[in-house]
Amino acid sequence: MRGASCLGVLFLLVLGATGTQKSAACGQPRLSSRIVGGRDARDGEWPWQASVQHRGAHVCGGSLIAPQWVLTAAHCFPRRALPSEFRVRLGALRLSPDSPRALSAPVRRVLRPPDYSEDSARGDLALLQLRRPVPLSARVQPVCLPAPGAWPPPGTPCWVTGWGSLRQGVPLPEWRPLQGVRVLLMDSRACDRLYHLGAGVPQAERIVLPGNLCAGFLQGGKDACQGDSGGPLTCVQSGRWILVGVVSWGKGCALPNRPGVYTNVATYSPWIQVCLSL
Repeated sequence: MRGASCLGVLFLLVLGATGTQKSAACGQPRLSSRIVGGRDARDGEWPWQASVQHRGAHVCGGSLIAPQWVLTAAHCFPRRALPSEFRVRLGALRLSPDSPRALSAPVRRVLRPPDYSEDSARGDLALLQLRRPVPLSARVQPVCLPAPGAWPPPGTPCWVTGWGSLRQGVPLPEWRPLQGVRVLLMDSRACDRLYHLGAGVPQAERIVLPGNLCAGFLQGGKDACQGDSGGPLTCVQSGRWILVGVVSWGKGCALPNRPGVYTNVATYSPWIQVCLSL
């Protein structure tokens, strides 16, 4: 399941292709004007939101970034699992099987960054190539990708969305719609210092890695939770929604001094663009 076919063009990670994805269709919802501490989403509000499902059960979130590609977290895919065991659900507001206008797409292959490490959560991204492009509509639209190395400054308000637990250990009922919560971006080094509080880990040993970013609040209360992994952290830039982060990990859910940790999409934008061109 590793994306070996993307490895031959890693020099692009050094050269750094420039420019934010500016497809006319990306990052602009056409409709509408849990996540802990959030609110119910409106129909079509987050049209790139995907549910990654294993044998019919929701396991992770994801983001549609092109008609045949979904970006999610690598840790959602055990090495022994086959791509054919997974499907991606798009255009759904609820996880209930009878959700109207939702579509289900089989996964053709799973690609991971070459630096992905299960032990350290480094490179916690997975690109899912669907068997065929999905039809775009008002409820199914891609989100924009950031330019390599470009992400909003700390303090920027962004949104994280998903069908995960409303609080730790309490799953979201199938009848509840997609949840969304507004959080503030945080510098990875500042976040790393917070995670060292009470952890007994030497300060020189990074807990939050350079390829991560964090979002949340010092006092807690708003965060992603179990079941939200792989889902999008999006921010508005120049009138478009940009996929800034992918839900990776955290200590508990919405705890003080323990913000959510995300894989920084801008760090991996060149690798993503190379894989999309295959």
